[in-house]
Amino acid sequence: MSGCPVAHGYDPLDPAVVADPYPTFNRLRDEGPAFYLPDLDHYIITRYDDIEQVLLDRETWSASNASSPLNPVCAEAQAILKAGYHRVPTLNNSDPPRHGPMRKAVLTTMSPRRLNALEPHLREYAANLVRGFLDEPVIDLVDRLAFPFPGYAAFSLLGFPEKDTERLKDWSAKRVLLTYGRLGDAEQVEIAEIIVAFWKYCEDHVAARRAERADDLTSDLLDYADKRPEQVNDFDIVNMVYSMALAGHETTCNTIGNGMRALLSNRQQWKALVDEPSLIPNAVEEILRYDGPVLNHRRVAKVDTVVGGVEIPAGGKVMMCFASAAHDPAHFEDPETFEVSRENAELHLAFGKGPHFCLGAALGRLEVRIVLDLLTTLAPQMELLPDQEFVYSPNALFRGMQAMLVAPGGLT
Repeated sequence: MSGCPVAHGYDPLDPAVVADPYPTFNRLRDEGPAFYLPDLDHYIITRYDDIEQVLLDRETWSASNASSPLNPVCAEAQAILKAGYHRVPTLNNSDPPRHGPMRKAVLTTMSPRRLNALEPHLREYAANLVRGFLDEPVIDLVDRLAFPFPGYAAFSLLGFPEKDTERLKDWSAKRVLLTYGRLGDAEQVEIAEIIVAFWKYCEDHVAARRAERADDLTSDLLDYADKRPEQVNDFDIVNMVYSMALAGHETTCNTIGNGMRALLSNRQQWKALVDEPSLIPNAVEEILRYDGPVLNHRRVAKVDTVVGGVEIPAGGKVMMCFASAAHDPAHFEDPETFEVSRENAELHLAFGKGPHFCLGAALGRLEVRIVLDLLTTLAPQMELLPDQEFVYSPNALFRGMQAMLVAPGGLT
């Protein structure tokens, strides 16, 4: 570790950093491209070019630690997980040769045809949510729209019953805290039991679709496995369904909440979308850049390597600060300004890049566009309640608000 800069004073789980990480990321990026963080035993990578290099170079970097707990899990929670949770590397945290067949299975089945068939149902569901609160003076937009809508979309895609949505969303939120948060032993044990229940739920769902197919992605994956049993089996599908059950909605929920906060805090930008709906697709990209749903992602070095002039040994774990890359002035002019017509907003890394580029990017973009279409049309006077405190989930990966109070018809 000699000669390696150390990230003094940086704790990704510090409440002040969770509330507003950008000043800290800007400071670290100005001080240097890479730092070692002793408390987490990770190297912190802050600059766009270096993060892009890591994402694209799978010969040097492994994704095997992408879903591993950031902090140690207590022995009792580990025992519970070992007894009832059998996940293996699948999508987010696998390398060749396993990664290719898993990714191909999802790419083949999550086709444009399936997304096109889903879109009318998504619009109808979201429109009903919005119409349900238009006449109310004040609502929590996270609770009434940003939280339920992506859950419905992801779980409908997989074929989970709508009646289970709220329970599955709660389970997903707790999964995030065990993997990327900092919990006491009692909380770890409680969430370990939830994870086992979630895993069993996915096993039962795949078994039910094995017995009787339906019009959903899980059934499509089983059909795919029947044709290519040497590539994918039912156990793989359980792993994929379990993975997508979280990835399919958590980031979109965060994007909607963060995006609406940015838009309603910048009235001229909000008014621009109301007046010119054709700006909405680019506004989605700027939301993903300006205050995206993923703060950090992780990799581990397969061999000795160098990032930004800093030597990282084989086995060294890195945390790539996506949010820092999105505010890197070397790539984005005046990055602290939220601008829905920004010309290169789509260059953000919110969905990653390269072999592990997010498989749900098209669905996520579609959901955010639907929300902006509906709110700019049905609630153009919507405003944030002043002087409210925005509380974010206390974890080092996902940036998502727990509540956001708005007046659908305006404060007057």
